[in-house]
Amino acid sequence: MKPKNLTLRIYLVAAVMLASGISGCKKILEEHPRSQITPQFFSTSGGILGGIAGVYSDMRNLWGTEGFTNMCVGGVDEDLVGGSGNPNFFTYKIVNGDIQPLWNIAYQDINTLNGVLEFGEKADIDDATKTQYLAQAKFLRAFYYFYLVQTYGDVPLHLDFITTASTADSRQPIKDVYAQIIKDLTEASADLPAKPAAPFLGKAATQPVAFYLLAKAYLTRGWSSAAESDDFKTAYTIASQIIQDKDNYGLGLWPDFASVNIKANDYGQETLFVIDHSSDTKYGEYTTGQFAAGPKENKTNFFFRPNYPTMNGNYPATGGGSIMTRDINNGRPFIRVRPNGPYLLHQAFADRVNDSRYDNTFQTIWIANTPGASTPRGSLSVGVDTAIWMPDSATAAQAALRVPAFKGAIVPPGPTGSWTPAFYPSLKKYDDSTRASLNDASTRPFVMFRFSDVYLLAAEAYFKAGDNGNAAAMLNVLRQRAAYKATNTPQENADAVIAQTILPSDVTLDFILDEYTRENYGNCQRWWDLVRTQSLIRRVQMYNPEAAANIQPFHVLRPIPQTQIDLVTSGPAFPQNPGY
Repeated sequence: MKPKNLTLRIYLVAAVMLASGISGCKKILEEHPRSQITPQFFSTSGGILGGIAGVYSDMRNLWGTEGFTNMCVGGVDEDLVGGSGNPNFFTYKIVNGDIQPLWNIAYQDINTLNGVLEFGEKADIDDATKTQYLAQAKFLRAFYYFYLVQTYGDVPLHLDFITTASTADSRQPIKDVYAQIIKDLTEASADLPAKPAAPFLGKAATQPVAFYLLAKAYLTRGWSSAAESDDFKTAYTIASQIIQDKDNYGLGLWPDFASVNIKANDYGQETLFVIDHSSDTKYGEYTTGQFAAGPKENKTNFFFRPNYPTMNGNYPATGGGSIMTRDINNGRPFIRVRPNGPYLLHQAFADRVNDSRYDNTFQTIWIANTPGASTPRGSLSVGVDTAIWMPDSATAAQAALRVPAFKGAIVPPGPTGSWTPAFYPSLKKYDDSTRASLNDASTRPFVMFRFSDVYLLAAEAYFKAGDNGNAAAMLNVLRQRAAYKATNTPQENADAVIAQTILPSDVTLDFILDEYTRENYGNCQRWWDLVRTQSLIRRVQMYNPEAAANIQPFHVLRPIPQTQIDLVTSGPAFPQNPGY
């Protein structure tokens, strides 16, 4: 093979591919451990499938892990650092090593996918199967480049399979990277099946997933310096077509927002694309009954949880005994991320009467689980009494104290709407009460894209194209769905729908971003949403007191990993992003 102009930081993927990276299959190929991947390997059916399975498995090294979660939610308008969290990303004191995983894993997997695409055409398998496999590879390569270009700006654009390392490398303009992303996704969307098909079951890439990411690529490019005149129109045209064809794709919105994030619906009609996890200790790369330290485990059910077991009965005074015990249902509290109360209460979730999304996003009540626990207001009956309540206002807290039957501790937000670094409402969307033991990580898939995201994307694209009427129509679909509460009377629900319906004149960029929060808080996409819409600096300075003093204009890009820069020793030096 001719030499390639690539950095020494090349990873050759082991051929022990894990089939759990593709949901619904225990094992899709025999294992044949190899020290390196060769072109001949990718000319076999097992080689193609193994390469794709390995890439799906590698995604678990990112979404769901602690460092990468910090990168996604730290330093945005929605979140503040929890009582035991790492403040680096949350306060923009970023350590270079914190941002390496995305770069390293993405380029490792891109090289694998390049091998699949370069040599898979020669595989001795039927054309239909081959077409589906190569479409998966194109989607996954585009997926990685999409997150790379948003995160780092100009990045190396590697499209050939590398077997010989080089000490030279260079960054390509974002215009070229977006062109390749759009090319790969256009081709993938033509060849992927409309619905999940073996061996890529569960919620792997399908035609609507490729269309969604294609629309988002056009939308994101439209905001960027590489924008082309029809980017926003193309984005809303694709998104609208997905909505029009939803029945063909088996997609739809749950009628009740309460159904969106429950475990039983992880693979349901509103889910587009997930990163799978499994309790299988071999193929799921999962550890059980111990501290959840596996590099590929989904720990999001820990990160957003407050330190409820340390709540004492005399709160806010000291001296009382603990009134809650850690258990599987309430989860293990890592206390890493806390919701930014002032922004969430007073802006995003300001209407908690007509909009059900606050109540369906946060756990604010803990039921007593500890025999003998008490507060100055009385003994707590296990499974009956509320042990802890975190109301959304001091007024509600004062009212509860006047109810004789209420015996629990009350943790209201402070005067500005903030809770404490240890005690705050807990994000419910990642809860997993089916874990075998308290310390086990979650086996729920990490849901990357939902069908509701298509409406949000379309609304943003229509808004940018100057069509507030259609933007409002897209948002109203989600807002009217959010008006429904199972506890309401039909008339109350009808009144809430009217209250939730907006006019075209209500649509602004900030309103759309607030709608992203109401629909998707905690989905680990917020930093990119703010960067894409050129809103990061403004909204952090407006809403985030921890990060406002530190954030600078250059923070709209992450630093290039120093290891990448150091390993380029031939030709022009590999440039760092400004400010780092």
